[in-house]
Amino acid sequence: MDFSFLSDPYYYSLCLYIIALFSVPIHFFGAYVILFQTPHTMRLVKWVMFNLHFWNSWLDLTLSLFSQPFVIPPVFGGFFLGILNPLGVDMRLQTGFDVSVVGVSTIAIFENRFFLLFAENSWWRHGRVVLYTMNYALALLYFVPTVILIPNQDLARQVIFKMYPQVKPFDTPEHPVYVVAYDHEIRKYIGYRQLISLGAVIAEGSTFLFLLHFNIWNSIRKMTMSQNTLRMQRAFLKAVYMQIAIPAIIMIVPQIVMVLLGYLYRNSPEMNSLAYLLMSVHGVSATLIMLYFHAPYKEYCSKLFCRKFQVVKVEANRASTTGTDVLPL
Repeated sequence: MDFSFLSDPYYYSLCLYIIALFSVPIHFFGAYVILFQTPHTMRLVKWVMFNLHFWNSWLDLTLSLFSQPFVIPPVFGGFFLGILNPLGVDMRLQTGFDVSVVGVSTIAIFENRFFLLFAENSWWRHGRVVLYTMNYALALLYFVPTVILIPNQDLARQVIFKMYPQVKPFDTPEHPVYVVAYDHEIRKYIGYRQLISLGAVIAEGSTFLFLLHFNIWNSIRKMTMSQNTLRMQRAFLKAVYMQIAIPAIIMIVPQIVMVLLGYLYRNSPEMNSLAYLLMSVHGVSATLIMLYFHAPYKEYCSKLFCRKFQVVKVEANRASTTGTDVLPL
């Protein structure tokens, strides 16, 4: 069978490795900037920002380097092409990646702002411990039911090859097709859990955003917040919105498209590959946006890179001048 560029596992994996080659140094640089260049005025948000950066980076590298899932619709399955595969890491463990932890980490940014500004001396200082424990426990254990319900592979492969013979050419000794679910009821159950998880993240995030903005508005009305504090909070929130919104679009839009195409039975390996390629850069885009929109990080990067650029430019000009000087007779 002849594969197109995006449906060919080899070229798909190569594209992801190239993305990882550029992503890894950016992720490490972003972590360094947060840990060592965060100013004292941002010390209270340093660790929640690092937490979000860590999980964004982890998801990126899971998609582009460690696992590289290659999904073959209409089957709920495929195989993995990343560096964990030749190391013999269990397929069930690789199946367990999800975006829930990224969502929970995003909620933590807004909750942290609300807590520090308006609820530090209230009952919420105890309630937030319960919320964080519940959120991270559910996020980290989100895929456990799916992993538990993974069927016997011999039986599952026979069923899906009979139901979808077009999948058979993708099955090779090096990369046998791994079936996560083939029963329609189980697939519906997984879909419902995804919707509930997404709804919970949106509901929690929206709640803290509302509480944050309502209390800021109330503080302005009662004149209990200084203009300087207000300006700083608005600048920080604007940067966070940009840091979250654009990567969220990169992450969510491909998933919505895949779901819609799946319902219309129009999905294809090419579309899935393109979607995962896009999703694998969501974290690096968040890092670059963070470095650009947060003023202290932008200032540090400007000093670091512009200074080096100026040094290189001066040396180049000096070399050019030396090379074109005419010796006097």
